[in-house]
Amino acid sequence: MKKISFILLITGLFTIISCLDQEKGPVVLSTPGVPAISVPAAGSSLVLTKPDADKKVAFTWSAADFGMPLGVLYTIQIAKAGTNFNPLVNVASVNALTDTLKYSEFDSKLVALEANMEVVNSIDMRIMGTIPNSNADTVFSDKITMNITPYTAKDFIYLVGAFNGWNAGTAPAMNRSLSGLKYELYVNFTGTGGNLQYKIIPTQGSWNNDMGDDWTGTNHLEVTGEQNMWVPSAGYYRVNVDLTNMTWSTLATTWGIIGGFVGNSWGTDYATLTYNAVTGNWEGSFITTAAVEWKFRANAGWSLNFGDNGADGRLDDGGANIVTSAAGTYTVTLNLNPTGNPQAYTYTVVKN
Repeated sequence: MKKISFILLITGLFTIISCLDQEKGPVVLSTPGVPAISVPAAGSSLVLTKPDADKKVAFTWSAADFGMPLGVLYTIQIAKAGTNFNPLVNVASVNALTDTLKYSEFDSKLVALEANMEVVNSIDMRIMGTIPNSNADTVFSDKITMNITPYTAKDFIYLVGAFNGWNAGTAPAMNRSLSGLKYELYVNFTGTGGNLQYKIIPTQGSWNNDMGDDWTGTNHLEVTGEQNMWVPSAGYYRVNVDLTNMTWSTLATTWGIIGGFVGNSWGTDYATLTYNAVTGNWEGSFITTAAVEWKFRANAGWSLNFGDNGADGRLDDGGANIVTSAAGTYTVTLNLNPTGNPQAYTYTVVKN
């Protein structure tokens, strides 16, 4: 009887241990295996073009190994080469080992990355693997580097008026880096009456299909029978155009600097900028006794402000604070003439 009881006791212990192991469940690897990109190939080139907007680019990678079957979410990430993926743009996320995007979709991600349009960009790409709602580690594939040429999807339009002598050949291009079919341009208007008027032309140097106000008093655009658009008085204005809704609007602006300056921590504008009609820039200076973060803002309010995502010298609407790391006196310029491709506003900070 004792022998039988001992056997039953041992059997029971094994049963309990087995049950405990089952209750613990499968264990995720402490060092999961990372995915690897197979398509596109490292060092390959891709030229995106507007006529091929519906053509597709394929992405393929191997599975991440977490030691057990899991619902892994894979995210394709891109960044400018050599930036260590800071900043980065997420291209797509799927529960699969492959995905395709239209050229137009992929192109929009490159625009979001602020890649240069119509020229070759060196772009890093990687795959991030995660298990949603778990404590499993996030894994990343090794990066590959490609040469990618994106295209500008949105056509230019131009602003012409008394401010440039009604010269269609020198009409400045409106900033087309806004979402949808929205455009904007900052213009310094001087004088009165007819000197404050302007129109839109779709082709620089040509008056064909020029657009203006439709006479209804609703700021609606018209191509036929239109009148000139206008600002109410002299000043530095942001002119906005929305070709989806065929509307236009203006906003008078002055510019200043606000930040974490000693004695004025994000209170009122710390420095006021002055418009330079020769350079077309806003200029000013500030003194800081320590490292400081700051931004540009219009009209001493927060509805329109610029920071710098990525500290690349290009301004972003509502972007990250600009960092000045050492005490000193600095000269600042704000350039709201859209430059580059994609078009961007820029600034300089020079220590005196």
